[in-house]
Amino acid sequence: MRSFAKVKWWKLTRILRSRFKGKYDLAYKIVLLIVGVAIVAASIAGYISYQSVRRLIVDNLERNALLEVKQRGNKIDRWIGTKKAEIELLANTPAVRSMNWSVAGPYLKSEVNRLQDFEHLALIDPDGFYFTTKVGRALINVSDRQHFKKAMAGEVYVSDPTISRTLKQQSIVPISAPVRSNSAKFLDKTADKPIGVMNGIINTDRIAEVVKQLEYETGTYAFVLNSQGVPIVHPDARLIGNIDKPTPSLLESADTNLANVAREMVYQKTGILLTKINDARVYVAYLPLEQAEWSIALVIPSHHIEKELIALNILAAAATILLAAAIVAVVAANKLFAENYIRTRSEALIHRLSGRIRAGLPLDRILQTTVEELGTLLKLDRAIFGWYDPRQDTVEFCWEYCRKGLPQRLGIFGATGGPSGDLAARLQRCETILLNKTSAPDVAGFQKPAHLELTNSRYATVPVLTQTNRLGYLFAIANRQFANPNELEVLEAIADSLAIAISQSQLQGQIQEELKLLEEVLAQLRKTEEHLVKSEKMAILGQLAAGISQDINNPINFIYGRLIHVNDYIKYLLEIIHLYREQYPQPVPRIAREIETFDLDFISQDLPETLNSLKIGTDRIRQLVVAFRKISLPDKANKEHTNVHESIDNILLLLAHRRSPKILVVKEYNNQPPILCYPGQLSQVFTNILSNAIDAVNSLDNSEPIITIKTDIVEHFSGRFIAVSIAHNGCRISPEIQQRIFEPFGNTKSWKNFTVLGLSACYKIIVELHGGRMKVQSPVQSPVQSQSQSQTEGGAEFIIELPIF
Repeated sequence: MRSFAKVKWWKLTRILRSRFKGKYDLAYKIVLLIVGVAIVAASIAGYISYQSVRRLIVDNLERNALLEVKQRGNKIDRWIGTKKAEIELLANTPAVRSMNWSVAGPYLKSEVNRLQDFEHLALIDPDGFYFTTKVGRALINVSDRQHFKKAMAGEVYVSDPTISRTLKQQSIVPISAPVRSNSAKFLDKTADKPIGVMNGIINTDRIAEVVKQLEYETGTYAFVLNSQGVPIVHPDARLIGNIDKPTPSLLESADTNLANVAREMVYQKTGILLTKINDARVYVAYLPLEQAEWSIALVIPSHHIEKELIALNILAAAATILLAAAIVAVVAANKLFAENYIRTRSEALIHRLSGRIRAGLPLDRILQTTVEELGTLLKLDRAIFGWYDPRQDTVEFCWEYCRKGLPQRLGIFGATGGPSGDLAARLQRCETILLNKTSAPDVAGFQKPAHLELTNSRYATVPVLTQTNRLGYLFAIANRQFANPNELEVLEAIADSLAIAISQSQLQGQIQEELKLLEEVLAQLRKTEEHLVKSEKMAILGQLAAGISQDINNPINFIYGRLIHVNDYIKYLLEIIHLYREQYPQPVPRIAREIETFDLDFISQDLPETLNSLKIGTDRIRQLVVAFRKISLPDKANKEHTNVHESIDNILLLLAHRRSPKILVVKEYNNQPPILCYPGQLSQVFTNILSNAIDAVNSLDNSEPIITIKTDIVEHFSGRFIAVSIAHNGCRISPEIQQRIFEPFGNTKSWKNFTVLGLSACYKIIVELHGGRMKVQSPVQSPVQSQSQSQTEGGAEFIIELPIF
């Protein structure tokens, strides 16, 4: 296919041979002026477009770089948070809370070996003197240290780097946590004033190693600033400072660009900035840390990010070259001028067609307008564009211009009087052909069967080959001698322009489809990322909860097991005392006084009852711990078989503290097989719905609160399901809220006693993760068959159906 420039200018120069003379000189100058203005406008538009596209690409690359820095920075934040949590956990251990170094020292030394990241651990008295796992009793006071003051104020604090007073000339980062007395409640951090400080020391070299993990390409480097803009970690060791050995803040740097970056970091902002540092163009991505009063930045050489602009720059250079070539061609072509009306209009027609192509008008409009102008320009009877079908050997006329008074000839036409499959060759030779209409593109528009006669020397056809190899034909039919060389040149030029328009339309369609696919992929990636972040967080919380429940379960089992023996021992002792009283009914005066003082008869009666109460309490704790472990363990990668009744009972046991004694829980369980599911996710659903039900019935004043739980097996056309109904007689849910109750981010202020975000997550777990169903109705109209149906007019019922595999 000939290029557009070649069609437009090279062919026209062959048609229009005349030079400008006399009366055409003014028109030539006007044309040159118009062309010059158009070229300047096109150049400005091209430059603006280039800058816009470049800005969009750079913005996208900057966002990607900042996102990667955020992800890596979050890992550093989590690492610091882990170190803080480890120190806080050590501060609440019995050995440390004793504030006795002979007890806490061996324990902390073993913890130093286990935790590894800490240089040493220290236990600081309220007066500022301390013991360390490195030197034991230190003769130095740290009451003036900021981390000591913060911890004594009840805060877990990560200090800026300082020089160790124990390990001379060594730069360290202290992490401190308050130590509270053993009488204080573990979770009540305001119970009393701290009795000491638990301190963990991390070498700044270790901080630098963790920060170095932020670097991901050659030439990049990371640095950390404190709240004053002083570097904590930096490749240039001369800039690094600490509390005892301060260095100038980067806010006062002679490099104004570096000072601006430091100012953004000190203000705890997040962003990415293109600037110049040390005479090098770099991108600086910065963000604050949540676990310390620091900000972290990654310096990336500009060529790492802008390397993807090479293709755009090459494209812009090629466009510039093409524009320069077009300018030369315009100047050369405008030196010629048409001597007659048809040639002048031919040029105008080609210009208009190219303008439509550049404007990106719809293909239907371009083709219809072109055939109409072509028919008017050449004074034709008909101008038609159609598609050739080689399999049927037919031509489908889709766009047509016809002279006033002639009937239209749109539809599919086939040739008669020639061999099958020879229509294209006959059209190429411009033979006389009779085309008979076989079908119409629009059945609704009734037309009588028609034919079209193409007479030799009175019509011309020009093939239009597209990039998809679909063959089209441009027909020009007149009632006079037609198809002289000049007219054929015009038709070929227009046909080539149409080929460009068709190819451009097809390319735009492909681009739109690819953009739509890209948007879908990006949406799926965002959804997957959100799901992975939530899953990771829930898995970590589940592991922590399972570990804590295991630690509680062991001593409770020990107490429970020993209470049995204690009960037997007390029984034996009481029997021996009873035998002594039978054999020696008159004890000596001293023993008689002691028996009367301590009321031996009351102790003999109350002690077994007390031991029995302790046994009941420990058994209750064991049940709670077991239930808590079952629902807190994170789900495995694959589904597991789970008993629904057992899961519901465990949730009810854990929610007993929220359920008042007046609430009646009615269970109507039918025999159910274990189902294949994710137990932790399913427990989350039951917990949310039962919590909502308890909140709803707690607000009842004049009626008995009832929560009814029913299970049964139901069958649908898609298979068998386990149906779980959780109903209550609390407040009703209006139909308007029922329609939107499972939508995320709903207006929860008007939906009293319902956690809508939780219900949205429950709906996704049941429907999307397990392939089940979930709905709500009010008042209660349960589909699960039961002899006792709720008769209340209020209340609500949540119905969950899980497939049985």
